[in-house]
Amino acid sequence: MALKASPENTIFALDIGTRTVIGLVAVPEDGRLRLAAQRLVEHRRRTMLDGQIHDIPGVAEAVRAVKKELERELGFPLRHVAIAAAGRSLITRSCHIEQETSGREIDWPEVNALELAAIQQAHRELAAEPPPNAKDFTCVGYSIVSYYLDGYPISSLVGHRGKTIGADVLATFLPGSVVNSLYAVLQRVELEPLSITLEPIAAIEAAIPENYRLLNLALVDIGAGTSDIAITRDGAITAYGMAPVAGDEITEEIVQTCLVDFDTAERMKRELVRGEDIRYTDIVGMENTISCQDLLARIDPALERLAREISTQILAQNGGRPPRSVFCVGGGGQVPGLTEKIARHLELDKNRVVLRDRRSLGQVLIVEGDDEIPGPEGVTVAGIALVALRKLGHDFIHIMVNGVEHRLFNAREFTVGNVLALTGFNPRLLIGQNGKNLTFTLNGKRQVIYGGLSQPARILVNDREANMQTRVAHGDRIVVHPAVNGADARATVADLLPPPGTITVYANRRPVETAARCYVNGQAAEPSWEIPPDGEVEICAVKPIFEWLAEHLAASPVELDAWKVLVNGQAVPPTYRLHDGDRVDYRPVDRENRDFQGTPAGCLATPEVGFSSELTQSITVTVNGSTVNLTGRSSYIFIDVFNYIDLDPSGLKPPIRLTLNGKEASFTDELHNGDIIEIGVSNLKPGSHSL
Repeated sequence: MALKASPENTIFALDIGTRTVIGLVAVPEDGRLRLAAQRLVEHRRRTMLDGQIHDIPGVAEAVRAVKKELERELGFPLRHVAIAAAGRSLITRSCHIEQETSGREIDWPEVNALELAAIQQAHRELAAEPPPNAKDFTCVGYSIVSYYLDGYPISSLVGHRGKTIGADVLATFLPGSVVNSLYAVLQRVELEPLSITLEPIAAIEAAIPENYRLLNLALVDIGAGTSDIAITRDGAITAYGMAPVAGDEITEEIVQTCLVDFDTAERMKRELVRGEDIRYTDIVGMENTISCQDLLARIDPALERLAREISTQILAQNGGRPPRSVFCVGGGGQVPGLTEKIARHLELDKNRVVLRDRRSLGQVLIVEGDDEIPGPEGVTVAGIALVALRKLGHDFIHIMVNGVEHRLFNAREFTVGNVLALTGFNPRLLIGQNGKNLTFTLNGKRQVIYGGLSQPARILVNDREANMQTRVAHGDRIVVHPAVNGADARATVADLLPPPGTITVYANRRPVETAARCYVNGQAAEPSWEIPPDGEVEICAVKPIFEWLAEHLAASPVELDAWKVLVNGQAVPPTYRLHDGDRVDYRPVDRENRDFQGTPAGCLATPEVGFSSELTQSITVTVNGSTVNLTGRSSYIFIDVFNYIDLDPSGLKPPIRLTLNGKEASFTDELHNGDIIEIGVSNLKPGSHSL
């Protein structure tokens, strides 16, 4: 009695092709598979080219449709799936390996470990090759050419005893990007891989039974984008290959010769097998009818090229000799005349190149009732399910990533980095970003406050510190604590104001504290305000200089006219506000002249905070023999003398002779009580007036 399909006893296989996605669910029964449900869905657009996924969401859409229809028919969800990859960019490597046995009876786990060790060795050899082969390749399938027990060939190792066991393995590799795209599709439809193999391996598993493989045979899986090839001899699969041409070559020829769109051409190609007239509408809207023979004649050049390319690849993989027979599967092989052309190019009888369809799979696939996919296009998906059945539990390892179990094809030595890449872990979570810097200007000078540093990701393997290169094995637990981004830089007005809210200026060389406040982009800012990016910040005295001067000199605005002040050696306007570190020089001016050398009339500069008359002093100097009293300042320089004599320094014409205590002097030399001054002008009239 046949078992009823359930989640525990079924195998779900997907053949993700260039034009179609075929799903098959079967129940294992005495080494064979009993078909439980199957569906075929065409891609809505050209989401795959030459067997390679180009549009992941588009391919996922077709896979989701197949999965949904199968689940509706079966009445339970599908979680795991067996898949196969096309042979685009295929690389094969042969490898021999030997190991000592445990001395006990050899069991399947020991044989499986031997096979996987051979695959890992082949992978290491491939990785060590110079470019372009030294890429990130993934093993997608392998075949055992021969086993050895104590150095002697043997068909099976299980149950024997010996000192050493060995194997010749033919491993097939595809670029990691090809395999990762398949995994990405599965993740989008919430499926996990049960097994992964190569399409020609799957096709030969179904189409050529093991007892046929003693013969030198070729299997060609002609799809839409690629034609995958496998060769058998002496009971083993000895070579794999791929021709980058297939059924789409014929479709595109119909597009060109009949002026139709791709979908119409694909339909016309499929109708060729009927041998009847074909009706179609071309791109300008004209309805046409063409006979099968006429259309075949038009596409004959493309059919000839396809047959020649496939035949060339078969000869290349078979040592330059034609095989005894060729089995063709796949939807692309159904065009009338293709098998005959392949036979002619291989110099074989036309009866030696045949199409294999579902009717030839009775030894491995049980179909009750009408088969919805009876043709050669349904062979490969059955082979994918058979490969999964025969290698169930041996090809995959289980690794936990952040508490989620993942099944990975055990064909290489895995590192944390490999596992995270294959399980779709977002690599951006591994690298933190430093916080953004805050840039602004403070009193006209560019300032930068740097953002916080990121914290790197932390990786644990089985609760121990690890890194991306740490090796992992079956049953290991990986925990990744994502990197933490650094905090963006920020500052408030309070952070920039010097405590306790004052600035220091130097009035007549003496430090003086004065109250200050902050302006941001011209607006008075509260201490809690945040400094904006590229903001213009100014920290200065609370009051403008004319108010500040009046307050600290206890003078009215009229009296302030008697003062002139330099800030950092220059005159400033009355609205100027003092900044931290400003150097202030103030002094009285002649009440009648109301001007000071070097300072424009009417310009004020910052006076000293807390200034009082106790800081002034009077000195007496001799100018050209006359006594002059200088008063009202705390200090004096040479040019101050001109405020007390009837001589305008701007009227002096060179050469001018200035001496101070008998030595050559300049206008800025400091004066002291009792100094003797000589000015080389004959009309000098000293005076004794002062402020």
